[in-house]
Amino acid sequence: MKRSLFAVLCTLAFLLPLASESTSWPGLSRFKLENGLEVYVYKDSSLPMARVEFSVRAGAMAQVPETAGFFHLYEHLAFGGDASQGGSAAVKAELASLGAGEWNGGTSAERVDWWLSLPASKVEGGIDFWARHLRPAQILPGDLSRARDSVLAETRALAANPDSIYEGAMTKRLFGKYPWRRDPAGSEASLALASPEALAKIRDTWFIPNNAALFVGGDVEPEAVRAMAERAFSSWKAGEDPWKKPSLPHPRPGVLRPTWMVYPDPSMPEGVSMVELRYRGPDLATDPQASYAADLWSALVADPAGRYKANVAKAVPQLYGSDPLSVWYVSQREGGTLSISAYFSVDPALPAVDRARAFKERARGFEVSTMRSEASYFSAADYVAARARLEAARRLSLETAEGFVDSLAWWWASSSTDYFLDYSARLAATGKDEVGAFLDSYIMRNLEVIALRMNPTDYEREKKSFASSGFELVSPANAFWWQK
Repeated sequence: MKRSLFAVLCTLAFLLPLASESTSWPGLSRFKLENGLEVYVYKDSSLPMARVEFSVRAGAMAQVPETAGFFHLYEHLAFGGDASQGGSAAVKAELASLGAGEWNGGTSAERVDWWLSLPASKVEGGIDFWARHLRPAQILPGDLSRARDSVLAETRALAANPDSIYEGAMTKRLFGKYPWRRDPAGSEASLALASPEALAKIRDTWFIPNNAALFVGGDVEPEAVRAMAERAFSSWKAGEDPWKKPSLPHPRPGVLRPTWMVYPDPSMPEGVSMVELRYRGPDLATDPQASYAADLWSALVADPAGRYKANVAKAVPQLYGSDPLSVWYVSQREGGTLSISAYFSVDPALPAVDRARAFKERARGFEVSTMRSEASYFSAADYVAARARLEAARRLSLETAEGFVDSLAWWWASSSTDYFLDYSARLAATGKDEVGAFLDSYIMRNLEVIALRMNPTDYEREKKSFASSGFELVSPANAFWWQK
């Protein structure tokens, strides 16, 4: 569920007209139906195919502890409760009749989403499919039971997955006040509380047209798609805006002091460890302007031949590989995060505790302080090259109708199309002053979680030094927010 730096480039949220409106992006049109449903159509005639995607602003960010995982359950109901197998027999037969080659759904921190790919001539059937399946009039116990079994299997798999364990531990610490709002999976205990009545309340509160959007991309005509959407969704009644009262923001800093943790990770090869600094970053709901600087700074320091990586590599001994450092920023409505990490070779003569401290002091302390004190740390050419890398990656991610629609839908849930459409201009206007202000707020005056991932055999050799140095030990038994 984590997006790379370069995928984090678009957002949406503004008032749309009732009639058709072209946009500054070639081929993209937007509409708004009378019931509030937003419709985006991207015309790309390169192939006689289309993608039909439907998104709702919901997911983990709309949960409370007792409903954690309910949105994921609801997502599965659209497939007859059996999403892990592609849907019930009846659903798969209906999709086959439409010529659908691929279909799926997903629940993340900030949206619930469904999509299918099919021949462009069958787009109306695809729109009608979602109109009928996304709001079941009755939530049948059998469908809920199948959905719960499927979701429980996914939840148990996540609870045993090393990456999920590590991310769960990060979330538990960095978003400690409301960690369930970053966890769409939920827990077995919360999933056991789900009932048809509870999911019907989720449906009636969140799955309403004025909290949703339809995205269609491919060999289609915008006005024809608008008419199809009106026929399919006009009877769907608007409801009270579920975001009328905004949720309380996740605090920043995410921790009250620098927090150290170590995870004996069986997926790590023996002899190689990873150290990471992770911060609460800019949130698009409260500080969208800082996200441009976060993107730009991340691209500046991610340059393999740049000054930042070279200086850190010289100062921290035995980093592993030709390009051991990674820097990324993920922008979200209320869960922006920043990460600086590196792999290093395990060496008994260089304790991992000391390596982690040295990495923090150099990667975060000395180098960032030097960036603020030396105006020439990054040259004008560095800024030009960093912007070019961001733009190239953005164009690559949006060059197909499928990629464009999915990116647009994903970021519609996080902020606004104005951000998406104006991104290049905003990025071009972002420079040293904006990057400096970002560094002051989000790194220099911020606090981080410092984490080590290492093979259990390597951990056993050094566990006494971790215990005496204030490192919290992460395990499958304590990593997640719902565990004591």
